[in-house]
Amino acid sequence: MFRLRSLSGLFAFDAAARHNSLTLAAKELGRTQSAVSQQVKGLEEELGLQLFVRRPREVTLTPAGRALAATLGNAFKDIEQTVSRLQQSDEPNVLRLTTYQSFAIHWLIPRLPRFSLKHPEIDVRINADDQRLDLQAQGMDLAIRVGNCPEGALYLGAETFTAMHAPSLSPDGEIAASDVPEHRMIAHEHGHLWREWFDANDVTVDRIDVETDYSHSGLLVQAAAAGGGIALAPPLIAGDSITAGRLKCIEGKALPTGCEYFIEAAESEPPKKVTLFNEWILEEAQMMQKEHPEWFH
Repeated sequence: MFRLRSLSGLFAFDAAARHNSLTLAAKELGRTQSAVSQQVKGLEEELGLQLFVRRPREVTLTPAGRALAATLGNAFKDIEQTVSRLQQSDEPNVLRLTTYQSFAIHWLIPRLPRFSLKHPEIDVRINADDQRLDLQAQGMDLAIRVGNCPEGALYLGAETFTAMHAPSLSPDGEIAASDVPEHRMIAHEHGHLWREWFDANDVTVDRIDVETDYSHSGLLVQAAAAGGGIALAPPLIAGDSITAGRLKCIEGKALPTGCEYFIEAAESEPPKKVTLFNEWILEEAQMMQKEHPEWFH
């Protein structure tokens, strides 16, 4: 059976294959370009195969190189997942979850002390990232997401948007739906939904100018609370600002976006810590919908 003399050539080859560049591979590995080049060349000599076609500023995989790169990618991913599982088994009471920044900052973290009081033995660690992560590869137990709720996920509720503003925008603190076009309108990346909100609330508007200068809905909510304009935003994210009086919802219908809040677990049979967390967060979501039905209808 063929046996490799060294793994360093495989690491160098994997990085070069992913970047199509020996220079970028060297940066990733913290080595010199010449060292990476020599390691890849040594691997080719050991295998008796040409893995790259070399050009002045890039390298291109040969058919043999593509086959080896695919196998290595899967192998390294399997190793990462195994290590993650082993690490988690050493910390059975640590719950690792990922969710997008606005949800973590404006909804989850303010409520998390209630979970800790109920289950002090569970240490919740949050990865606030708007990118969709591979849960097993990243060592996460679960993800809280918004989109189309897949089969097997835990449904938390429908996403809705409603118009809201700081009380300071009006002398009496109130703005009618029909008066919204007279004000500065702001949105996250869903500026087109303003048209749908006007239609749902029977407001005729010829032209809609919307500013979408906010990278996520949490910033949008903060801008609205500071008097920066009337925001079309999810009340789930703005809820604490609304109940504290920093924002007022404009009377009218909430606009369903067609998306849903849901939880996905990394394991098909999740451990007890995940089950306990899911039960708690479902109770929290249902409580909010019961206390503020106008935010969701």
